[in-house]
Amino acid sequence: MDLAASRRRPADWFPTGLIDNVTSNLLRELLARSAERVRAENTALWLSSGDSLDPILGSGPHADKFVGEFRQPLDRGIISYVFASGQPVCENAIASNPQHSPLLDQRLKIQTDAMIAVPLVVNGEMAGVITCVHTRPADSTDPPSEFHSNELEEFEFAAACLGRLFEASLLNAG
Repeated sequence: MDLAASRRRPADWFPTGLIDNVTSNLLRELLARSAERVRAENTALWLSSGDSLDPILGSGPHADKFVGEFRQPLDRGIISYVFASGQPVCENAIASNPQHSPLLDQRLKIQTDAMIAVPLVVNGEMAGVITCVHTRPADSTDPPSEFHSNELEEFEFAAACLGRLFEASLLNAG
């Protein structure tokens, strides 16, 4: 794939080498630190591949089971809504939200209780979404965890920082 084409598809930034290992580690660390600040184990960076959002980086106990292995269709789910609208979401009643797509929960045998999803803008264009979720095993009877508005602000700040890191990496890549 040529450089110009790969710049148009954010999900191609990693496999084509536009994002180096140092930047990748910084992105992962920023997500993990934000997750720690909001007391959540699970985060992901989803980048657009044109017809889906693909998890490129993640942290938490389920990350290795879906990062690089799953594709969220752009016509389903809260993260697809965030990508299409450019509006962040802090949702504490995932199960009752009609926009929620159960695809990943079913695959991982979990239930998502709460989600923060924030658009990722790079060079003035939507590139993807970052998410932070509270999950439990699918058969759990434990009470669900929730997020608060100040925690949404933490991930909005993280998304702004991630966007700038991407911009600097893409600029340095040529």
